[in-house]
Amino acid sequence: MLFQAAPAPGDTTDLSTLSVQKALEIAYRQNPQIKQLQYQIRAQEKQETLSFGLADPQISYMREGIDNGDFSEQRWSVSQSLEFPLSSIYRNKQEKATTQSLQLKLQDLQNQVKVEVKTAYTQLAYALQSGNLAGERVQLFEDLSEAAQARADMGESSEIDAMQADLQLQEARNNQEITFKEIMNARYDLFQTIGLDPEDQTYDIGFTDTLSYKIVDIDQDEVMIQLEDHPKLKQIQREVEATSFGKKLAKSTYLPDLNLSYYRQDFGNDYEFYGFEVGVSIPLWFMAKQSPEVQKANAIQNATEWKYEDFRLLLKKQAEQTWHSYESAKNNIERFRENIQAKSYDLVQMTQKGYSLGELDLLTLLEAQRTYLRTQETYYQTLRDYYLTVINLERYLQTDIIFN
Repeated sequence: MLFQAAPAPGDTTDLSTLSVQKALEIAYRQNPQIKQLQYQIRAQEKQETLSFGLADPQISYMREGIDNGDFSEQRWSVSQSLEFPLSSIYRNKQEKATTQSLQLKLQDLQNQVKVEVKTAYTQLAYALQSGNLAGERVQLFEDLSEAAQARADMGESSEIDAMQADLQLQEARNNQEITFKEIMNARYDLFQTIGLDPEDQTYDIGFTDTLSYKIVDIDQDEVMIQLEDHPKLKQIQREVEATSFGKKLAKSTYLPDLNLSYYRQDFGNDYEFYGFEVGVSIPLWFMAKQSPEVQKANAIQNATEWKYEDFRLLLKKQAEQTWHSYESAKNNIERFRENIQAKSYDLVQMTQKGYSLGELDLLTLLEAQRTYLRTQETYYQTLRDYYLTVINLERYLQTDIIFN
């Protein structure tokens, strides 16, 4: 786990603190695309029932021979049209496959929203850490300015050294103001990503999850294996399945539809006679109707199959690139932790001591402090990049790695 935090409660009404988990719960509840897709799934589920193609029965009345006030026949009839059963079966299967496709699309969208929320939270955590580093920078140069002024007052160094130290201090304070602005921007980016109501976007919100490094080993082969279970890929598979049933449905239109009628007849002595009719449709104009429909359905199926192949190749490429980015970020962060970070800290401590004893000049101390601050800044940038690559790998592994 890279984010170190206590488990967040399920209640998201308390926004005194905002963890990654709470941010995700708000995003799942407030995201417009998720809500839209959920209602599309509800509508599609009803479409499954409507797919059986049941036509309403017809009741009709017929009367013949009424010129002289009498009639030769009158009839009441009930008729029902029925499409060939295979057509209803294939249409229903097509709609079910479409419903499953939308459900997988929702799963993929939720994973995408999770990546966006965790990314925005990581950027905010990085901005907050940069703010701490900016405060440390100010403190370093305040100490340096005081030491330089004290040495100038005692005649151990020139006034120019004191002026240089003061200029560095003012630059550090300006940098702190810029960092504060970046924190505010990152806050509002996160609020927008999770869909937080503007009235709840207060300055009192605390952010409990912070950037802290912990080794996470992710095997490349495992990432590649998990791609077959990627919801987007499975969604397109369901689309292919739906188009397959669509082609079968188009072929079933060659089969005749049925029409049944049942009636009572009156030839002048009340309704004493009963009868029925059975009719079938004949696909006489199949060259202009059924045949083009089959060709169209076949083309749609082929296009969807190529869509699947295209996304499969794209997914593999993206997963490979993301894993190599993760491996590079991991190596960089370990190198910083094992060597560079500790050495830069020791360097600034030694030069501060040497300057206070008069053994080193101001330029040497300034360069040591700049080196330390650059190293710290680069470290947190590398740590942020490490987080982002792991977050992106979660999409392919279908599991929470940095927060669960």
